[in-house]
This record gives sequence, structure tokens and C-alpha cells, in this order.
Amino acid sequence: MQGTFSITLAAILWSSGGVLIKAISLDAYQISFWRSLFAIFTIFAIVKPRHLTFDTSTIIASFAYAFTLIFFVIATKLTTAANAILLQYTAPIYVLLFSRFLLNETVSKTQLVLVIVALAGMVIFFLDSISPQGVKGNVFAIMSGFFFGLFLLLSRKNRREHPIDAVLLGNGLIVLICSTIMMYGAFHDPRGAADEYILYGYAISTADSVMVAFLGILQIGIPYILFTRGIKFVRALDASLIAMLEPVLNPVWVFLFVGESPSLYTVTGGLIILAAVALQSVFTTRSLNIQFFRGV
Repeated sequence: MQGTFSITLAAILWSSGGVLIKAISLDAYQISFWRSLFAIFTIFAIVKPRHLTFDTSTIIASFAYAFTLIFFVIATKLTTAANAILLQYTAPIYVLLFSRFLLNETVSKTQLVLVIVALAGMVIFFLDSISPQGVKGNVFAIMSGFFFGLFLLLSRKNRREHPIDAVLLGNGLIVLICSTIMMYGAFHDPRGAADEYILYGYAISTADSVMVAFLGILQIGIPYILFTRGIKFVRALDASLIAMLEPVLNPVWVFLFVGESPSLYTVTGGLIILAAVALQSVFTTRSLNIQFFRGV
């Protein structure tokens, strides 16, 4: 119950990302930079880690986390919020495909069929008559889903250690990567890097600063603390199912506050993906119950 509640609350807070990313006037790298900067301070203030773990698994998980967040922001800027979040939630497909190698968790034939069904749902997204920019956004969303799946697996693998370390290191990586890209763009801006509207890539309005602060504190910092605590008690696949609240709520907030509505292809493909993920969890839970009663 503790794990379920923590991940549920994290998913609800995560779902606010789409509408704010759409509303902020900054580019994807600037949003990622400021959001992660606020997230770092939030996590340090709440968790107060005395030291960070730098083992191989944690470092790989931190890179997976960083690419998940950066690619998702890029995808949300390029395509619809619904496409970005639903394609990111193909993560359970990768969890299922690689859990046997990383977690020694068995995969049934039924689950493999559901993976194929989910892949078919992904294909439907590309049948929509969207711009080349939108197609590029869809690709970034799928890449975000891949790295999110890898992060889920590694978080589950390290659940008895310090999974929040990967989140802290990952946000640090985002700040480093995005600040480098921001400054590179600033020095190639015809207005000059020192222009008051550029400030070496760090210029930000008051309204945008409030929104990125919300993203860093309430959409990233606190939710990932809740998630890394909840994953200690919940299987990686089941955690990804609970987190499906995010792709359900994210397009709703965007529709209500921004007016962006998903297409028929998005709704169809998204429902197929979510249904496949839900069925995976049902079969997983049933299998665990059978194994438990046999053991008794």
C-alpha cells in the first residue's frame, strides 16, 4: 500500500508536465536546465543525502534518467503533448523485454504477444497526418520511453540501495548537458551572447521562472522522491502500470488549459498501448498469485 500510494501520487504530479512545458516560452534545453536545477535543490533539501553512490549501475541509471527527461521535453515541444506522453509510456515494453536479463524475471508467451500489440499501437501514431517536426517529436518520445524503461529496471535492481542517487546524478547531468547546449546557442546568436534577452542562454522571464520552479519542485523533485521510495515495494512492471495515471491525465490538463486536443490516431494508438500495459500487469499479478499459493 505504501509503494502504491507513493507511485500514484508521483504519477499525478508528473502529469502536470505537459501543460507547463507547452506554456513556457523557453526552448526544450532551457526548460530542462532550469527544471533540473530546481529539482536538485528540492531533493537535497528533503532527502539530505550524506554521500552519493557512483557504482556502474547507478551511473547508467542516471544517464537513462537524464535522457528520459530531456527527450520528453523535446518531444512535447515538437509534437502534441498526448503523443509525447503516450509514446513515452511504451516504457513497459522495454521493461518486459529486458527484465529477464537484468532482473531474472521470467517472460511468458502471452506477455510477448502483448508487446507486439503495444508495438502496433506505436505504429498507429505515425499514420497521422502530422508535420515532419511532429514525426521527429514522436521519435524523441519513443526514445524517452526506451530510457524510461531502462531507468525503471535499474531502479528496481537497486531498490535496496540508494535509487534517489541516480535521480540526483541524472539531474546534474541534465544541468551540465543543457547548459553546454544553451551557451553554444548563445554564442552563435546574432544578437550576441551578452544581450539582455540572451544572457549566455540563461535569460528567463518572471512568468517562466515561476513555471519552471513548479516543474522542478512539484513535477520532478518531490514525485521522484516518492517514486524511488515506492519502487522498493513494487515490481518494475507493476510500477509502470500505476504510473499510467500520468499519460491519462497529462493530455486532459493540456486540453483544459491549452486547448490542444489529441487526434483519432493518437487516441486509438494510445488506448492500444495502455490496454497492452494493463493486461501485462494483470497476467503478471495472476502469475505471482499462482506461484504464492503453490509455495504455500
